[in-house]
Amino acid sequence: MAALFFYLAMDGIAGMRSALEPELNSIERRFLDLCRQVVSDSGLELYDFNYNASSGLLQVFIVNPETGTALIEDCVKVDRGFDAFLEEDWLPENLTLEVSSPGVYRALVTASHFDGALNQPIQLLLKKRFEEIVEGCPKKFKGQKKVKMLLVAQDETALTLKYNDSTFTVPFEVIKKANLESE
Repeated sequence: MAALFFYLAMDGIAGMRSALEPELNSIERRFLDLCRQVVSDSGLELYDFNYNASSGLLQVFIVNPETGTALIEDCVKVDRGFDAFLEEDWLPENLTLEVSSPGVYRALVTASHFDGALNQPIQLLLKKRFEEIVEGCPKKFKGQKKVKMLLVAQDETALTLKYNDSTFTVPFEVIKKANLESE
């Protein structure tokens, strides 16, 4: 896969170093450091980033810690914050910058993302069918690898989800992808 979605490990969640966070190569690490600096200097928080080396596309996802989202003015402020760094030698010549909010159905990939989603519905894409992971699987989820439930807790190894009056523990190692969902 040419694009690196910063935190998303393509083989699923391997432990809880930072939920889904894979190792970064040197250019990705430099982009992470630059993104953190520019976004922080703008008074905002870096939610995630995506760098595609083949196309040169750098996507920066930001949030205002007070609102949990980003307005167009926030995106413009961060975009302009990158101007001072555009002449640095290590930056690719074909660099294209996109700055945006992570969106309503944002990916959940770090411990802080999951903390921010507590008591909200999330959708998981699993490596196995739900009944292979938990005991007492509701009929609704039998045969399913995609489930939507309320996130009620997390620890270093798993998420605790609630459906109706039942709670289920889903280990990170069986999760391919997680997203915030609407009510």
